Amino acid sequence: MADIINNLTPEGMIQIIDRQIEKLDTVGSDDMIRLRKHLEHDASDPTMWFDLGIALNQAAMQRDYLEVDRAQLLNPGAEEMDVDGSGSTHLLEEALSVFRKVLEMEPDYYGVHTQMGIVYSNLHRFDEAEQCYLQALKEDEEDFSAAYYLGLTYRDKGDETLAQKYLALAHELNPDDDTFVNAAGLAVER
Repeated sequence: MADIINNLTPEGMIQIIDRQIEKLDTVGSDDMIRLRKHLEHDASDPTMWFDLGIALNQAAMQRDYLEVDRAQLLNPGAEEMDVDGSGSTHLLEEALSVFRKVLEMEPDYYGVHTQMGIVYSNLHRFDEAEQCYLQALKEDEEDFSAAYYLGLTYRDKGDETLAQKYLALAHELNPDDDTFVNAAGLAVER
């Protein structure tokens, strides 16, 4: 398999990427297909809907990475490639719709506000993301993921003071894992 990949031309790689993007846009990822099939038979399971929302968000991120790879193949000399993410917007909007459905089915479903915040962040809708993370922390003040992502949201909004506060809280809630703090690029006082 490695020999096949090593012998592919940039044009061949672009064709493979284009097919993967098309699959994500038309039928979705394998997880999305499996979850949708399950929901056809039992649409009353909020956990399956929740998992579908996560799968949609992951597919959107995968699509964005594929777009970056495609852009790098088309412009190999460029130092840094970025895409606007507009191609994945439909997946992210569907994820939000699915998470709203989970809340309709089970208003106290754990983790849904954090996941909605992540989707809003991926859409660069930081005010809505902030509200979701604050709601998640209101429901569970020890939700270190919500604290972490809220810190990142404040960083993205340019509020380093609040970013530091919530990243420190995430670290306090989960002191054995420095990933949260290190990924944010901010120091936490100990």
